[in-house]
Amino acid sequence: MTRALAALYRLLYDGVLCRVPEPTAIALGQGALKLLPLDRLGAFRLEDPRLATTLGGVRLPNPLILAAQYYDPTILRRAMGLGFGAVTAKSITVNPRPGHPQPNLVRTRSAAGPGLVNCNGFQNPGLTAFRASLAGLAHRVPLIVSVAGESVQDYVTLVQALAPLGDLVEMNVSSPNTKLVYAWSERPQELRAVLETLGRLSPRPLSVKLSPDFAEVNERDIIPAALEAGVRMINYGNTRRIDEPRLSQRTGGLSGPDIFPATLENVRRTRKRFGDAVEIIATGGVDTPDKAVALLRAGARAVGYFTGFITRGPILARRILERLVREP
Repeated sequence: MTRALAALYRLLYDGVLCRVPEPTAIALGQGALKLLPLDRLGAFRLEDPRLATTLGGVRLPNPLILAAQYYDPTILRRAMGLGFGAVTAKSITVNPRPGHPQPNLVRTRSAAGPGLVNCNGFQNPGLTAFRASLAGLAHRVPLIVSVAGESVQDYVTLVQALAPLGDLVEMNVSSPNTKLVYAWSERPQELRAVLETLGRLSPRPLSVKLSPDFAEVNERDIIPAALEAGVRMINYGNTRRIDEPRLSQRTGGLSGPDIFPATLENVRRTRKRFGDAVEIIATGGVDTPDKAVALLRAGARAVGYFTGFITRGPILARRILERLVREP
């Protein structure tokens, strides 16, 4: 059944969604998520105690995480019923941000499969509005709130306000299309001060979202700094920065299967270097069950994805979970 649903979605994606302008496709997809009660259908979930894991001491029913993209509470609520072990809200900034002008999302396709390049620019409603929207959101699975700041005080303000409304907190220092956030990876000593501050103040377990563009800095400076600050979770990683003349900013973050080999190598290398001292969320390029299995075998505690949710459909989570249950 899941194989048939996956095939039907591929026809929808290749035959319809890929043929309409990107803003129209986004509106159609988000409208469908809000209006259609897919979360009530058991076909998208697989509940099995063998799939359970923990992150920062928080129990997840399975190791799949919907990566950050949505902040609408209705969509977040729906996503929590689509097979994921946790759902990450979109990165929130202190003040509302309109994001970069369109075009800020384009499709890609290579021999590896379909992907996306975005220069969204942290479009989000800001702290006050987002905090209010979360007030009545029930957590069917753990909610990861993601925050992005340009100063120590920004992160302190965001974490203190939003952490109590989530189960875990993600500190995003890796967006490749927002310079002031991306630049944290170029200032590791300043980032160390942020990590030490948040490690003391966060009322929820904290993870750091790393950029795959700074592998050497991540492993030489940022991960050791996080561990010294008591932060044991890392999300490795984010999109990869590339030139893309179709975008308004002429550069953006590539996501999809083309970045999977780097994700796998980053997990292997980080696990070998740091051992069990870190809990790794591996994000980047997962769009098949075999890729998720490969990351978990390489040492990831959990696997995050978003582009695969778009290109392969919501049934992908169920297909991955079925594959994990069959693992010896």
